[in-house]
Amino acid sequence: MSGMKTLGFVLFFFLVTAVAPALAQQGVIKEIVIFGNERVDKGIILKEIKSKAGQPFSPERVREDIKAIYRLGYFRDVQVDAAETKGEIILTFAVIEKPYVANIVISGNVKLSQEDVEGVIEVKRDSVLDMGKVRSSVTEIKKLYTSKRYFGSEVEYRVELEQGNKAVVYFDIVEGVKGYLTKITFVGNKVFGSRKLRTVMKTKKKGWLWWLTKSGTVETDVLEVDMSRIRSLYLDDGYVTVKISEPEVTLSKNKKSIQITIRIEEGEQYKLGSLDITGDILTTKEQLLKGFTSRANKVYRSSLVQKDLLWLTDQYTDKGYAYADVSPLTMLDNEKKLVHLTFKIDKGITVHINRIEMEGNTKTRDKVIRRELKIAEGDLYSSTRLRKSRERVLRTGYFKEVEFAPSPTEKKELIDLDIRVEEQQMGRLSFGAGYSNVHGVVGSVALSHGNLFGRGYKANIKVEIGGEVRNFNVGFTDPRFLDTQVSLGVTGYSETEEFDSYKVDVAGGGITIGREITENIVASLGYRFERVKVYNVDTTVYFPGDYIYDLWVEGASTTGKVILTFTRNTLDDPYFPTNGSEIWVTGAIAGLGGDNYFYSASGGVSWFHPIVGDLVLNLRGTAGFIRPYTHKEVPINERFYVGGIKTLRGFDYGFASPVDPKDNEPIGALNMVVLNTELLYPLSKAIGLRLAVFYDIGKGWGGGERSFDNSFTPLRQAVGAGIRWYSPFGPIRVDWGYNLSPRSGRGEKTNVWDFSMGTMF
Repeated sequence: MSGMKTLGFVLFFFLVTAVAPALAQQGVIKEIVIFGNERVDKGIILKEIKSKAGQPFSPERVREDIKAIYRLGYFRDVQVDAAETKGEIILTFAVIEKPYVANIVISGNVKLSQEDVEGVIEVKRDSVLDMGKVRSSVTEIKKLYTSKRYFGSEVEYRVELEQGNKAVVYFDIVEGVKGYLTKITFVGNKVFGSRKLRTVMKTKKKGWLWWLTKSGTVETDVLEVDMSRIRSLYLDDGYVTVKISEPEVTLSKNKKSIQITIRIEEGEQYKLGSLDITGDILTTKEQLLKGFTSRANKVYRSSLVQKDLLWLTDQYTDKGYAYADVSPLTMLDNEKKLVHLTFKIDKGITVHINRIEMEGNTKTRDKVIRRELKIAEGDLYSSTRLRKSRERVLRTGYFKEVEFAPSPTEKKELIDLDIRVEEQQMGRLSFGAGYSNVHGVVGSVALSHGNLFGRGYKANIKVEIGGEVRNFNVGFTDPRFLDTQVSLGVTGYSETEEFDSYKVDVAGGGITIGREITENIVASLGYRFERVKVYNVDTTVYFPGDYIYDLWVEGASTTGKVILTFTRNTLDDPYFPTNGSEIWVTGAIAGLGGDNYFYSASGGVSWFHPIVGDLVLNLRGTAGFIRPYTHKEVPINERFYVGGIKTLRGFDYGFASPVDPKDNEPIGALNMVVLNTELLYPLSKAIGLRLAVFYDIGKGWGGGERSFDNSFTPLRQAVGAGIRWYSPFGPIRVDWGYNLSPRSGRGEKTNVWDFSMGTMF
């Protein structure tokens, strides 16, 4: 029966071939027939066919139909017959299906599971046999073994056809020996040392943290990118004729270690000979050239050329020329070692924004995204405003990914903008822990939401409990109050701190309004009212006339103060900054309500800058003062407490400020200055692990009327090291600081450990 079916099929195709000239005839299509499909549904084929019953027959359309059926990928042959009957045409498409994969057999895998291997192969059971996918699956299996450090693994494949148009795909694996990359060698490099070249590579030899960092692994794709990185390094220093060979990978005899050798022909250094612009000049050539960073007769640097290309493109796209084509053309003068550079410009037509649509924001409302945009429907196209708009939407923190996708419309002068976002979970239940030598272990639990009701509202509740600390805080912020550029926030809090000889209670609340002044500067104005009470004073330690005793006798005091703050933030990353700065200035005045009267000012800067490779320098400086403007002293909770993980490490909390000689408890200072110098180096970028080495210097001084340590000198100093880890459990920070000049009689320690951790669920 099967033989007769095959014979009939062959005869049918012979008939089709014989009547193929009939495609040239005219008429109306009466019926479309599909023949030969066994597993592929007829409807799938008809959906791709543009020819329809009742339409005039078109040979051109039929040829396109054949191509469309082929593109489905299910068939290895497609033929057509057009039979005319009484002026009507019966159109028949005859197809021969490709074999389908009935089974996949993997053998030889002992060190990796069946699931691991099947997870990377591209050919799947019950799918159409695609030999391209079979061959690429071999490459993927090899990559899998290499990523698991099994070097020298071999994979062979074969395909066996069975009755019923079925195929069985076999992958035979010969597993290699588990080993590591132990050496990366460069040959021919003189301009850059081997160490410098290795720093730009993602591929790393086995290190002491290999079990965390995956160093010692060789991946072909990553190695290809590394070669591009090395080439870019040379191009950026004028070596435009550099040649970098394919990496030579050598296995040791026991196949447990691997060595990579990279051969380099550096060539000679070239300078930029001439710089020119041709084509559609927007203003004048001289004005455009003034904006370039590249300079003639200086070393040719590809990074500057790329920067100039982007700058020049922005000049056109910011004026509506969305399709401006700016092409850098280079010509080498090998005798004089010069690169002549010409930017050729075709500006195209001006374009306006037609429609802006949001996709992916299932929780966040459209207006929350739109209010961050610097461009609107009807505006002239501007790449700079689009870029800033994307940055602002991403900066909200509501989304994992933000993509701006301009797309052409039927009218060339109009362009649509699709904003595609991927939302992230903004509701968090956080558990945290911290430790200091003054307060001991402090645990915390916090419930927060950063995009409440999809309107961008921020709300939080936090409780901290420890042996000597009990704090409660609740807050709510609308970053765009009444859809304006003004933010509005309210907060309430209650804090209790226990010391050896007394306790302090602080309870209050506040309201803050804020507004962006520029892209990077934010101003805020707030009012806070709070009640402070000192109690449970040990009268065997404190007596009348002592600072703590007098606060206790005085009873609860209240403070109403206005706070004005300016912040400028240009950091390149909120979690792991490597460049940029954050600057803040705060001023406050108390006396608008309550019975405390004082004024204060403080400010600081945190500056990040890359030094060599991944080594980053962070300089932080803070300073401030606070003064009463009546006879009453500054409240104890308003003073500066220098010492601890947030100010001067190597000291317990507040111990780099005045302490009460009665029991060596910190009582805060009226003045403070701190400078932190920190070097940060990523131990593993993949897991967010960084090493910190620091030097801190500073002090809090001035105790008010009782003259507790009123001298600015000597400044207190400490050195130390720490770990920063943005772990799967949340941010973890550990610092160890060594006090360089501990004072006797103050209860100071020679070294202090500080630890903080937060866990997100």
